[in-house]
Amino acid sequence: MKLFKRIHLKTNLTKKGLPFKSLSRFRCVSKLWSSIITSRDFRNRRLNITPPPRLLITFADFYGEKILVASTPNPNAPSYSSSSNKDLILVNTEGKVVYNAGQGLICVGAGFQDVGICNPSKRQVHNFPYFRFKDTPQVLPRPKYMLGYDHVEDKYKVLAVDDLPWRLEHKIMVLGGEETWREVPCVAYPHVVLTRGLYMKGSIYYGACMKDTDAPDDSIIVTFDVKLETFNIIKIPSKLVPMGYKNMWLPTPWVLTDKTLINYKGKIGVVENPREGSFRMWVVEDAEQEVWSMNTFALPEYAAGFDFKVMETFSTCEVCLVRKEFSDPFCLFYYDLEEESMRSVTIEGLPMSELKQAQKLSVSNSLSVSVYDHYENSMSFEN
Repeated sequence: MKLFKRIHLKTNLTKKGLPFKSLSRFRCVSKLWSSIITSRDFRNRRLNITPPPRLLITFADFYGEKILVASTPNPNAPSYSSSSNKDLILVNTEGKVVYNAGQGLICVGAGFQDVGICNPSKRQVHNFPYFRFKDTPQVLPRPKYMLGYDHVEDKYKVLAVDDLPWRLEHKIMVLGGEETWREVPCVAYPHVVLTRGLYMKGSIYYGACMKDTDAPDDSIIVTFDVKLETFNIIKIPSKLVPMGYKNMWLPTPWVLTDKTLINYKGKIGVVENPREGSFRMWVVEDAEQEVWSMNTFALPEYAAGFDFKVMETFSTCEVCLVRKEFSDPFCLFYYDLEEESMRSVTIEGLPMSELKQAQKLSVSNSLSVSVYDHYENSMSFEN
């Protein structure tokens, strides 16, 4: 009977999608409730709610070394209403870059030091120890950090991908325990990372090109198995590389990529930033057979003149777009890939006058924005 009550209680708490504050209070009810709410199984059940009840929007000021994290009700959630916008949670933290997100946590940092994990649900930031490369440690560029989760061992790991071509000392660290950086060599596929990381189903994905090559057919997507800590690659056929591009990711050297990796129905997709009223999406249909699909989507007439950046795709098969020039109030644009239509959602309560001023004063688009599904995570840590 006790086992039945425990299962029934766990199912009810999960189905109700209760906010984190309520769950924190319920832990005080009894030892049984506390053990259920803090259990790995319960946390994973909440992290599989689709769509999640909240959305995460981050603004990173590279030169100002400030990051604003906003957790807002998810416009795609069934419980969403126009009045939901009043339920806005703002968290300020130090840092220059938001690297990626996964399992309700985000990876933030400033290079070799002050890199860590932020849990917006608990308003906590946990910084990792400083490390130096063995070869030319003082030389930039900084590594690209990517957060992943090993669901078998219940471990969060951060991969530091070195993008200096003659060094390539990739490192990894496990959150909790001793937290020391160790090397994870990629001897079979030496490569240079060119995009941000995407965590999906136990692996981290990112766009890259093979080292010491200049050919378009050396464009790849790297996959890193978080549990096994092994690298593999998905080759990108040269016929898919856009005309005039050096490779899949860059039109010319020394510029930022205009493409974003997305989770499209459980498959890896690549979406380019819209320009001249349209954008393209490439999807890996069969990695082993190198089978890809490509589609072009047209923006509605009212949005064709705007410059957008691709943020993420969601369980509704919509790609989230944000205007490069911020609006006040802040707007998210959702492009439905199935219906080929677009809608906009206004997010109230953000300090847009300050953000627009910071954007106006920023150098080379140093104020960046990211949007993610926000799964409230009960994980707690101390610096």
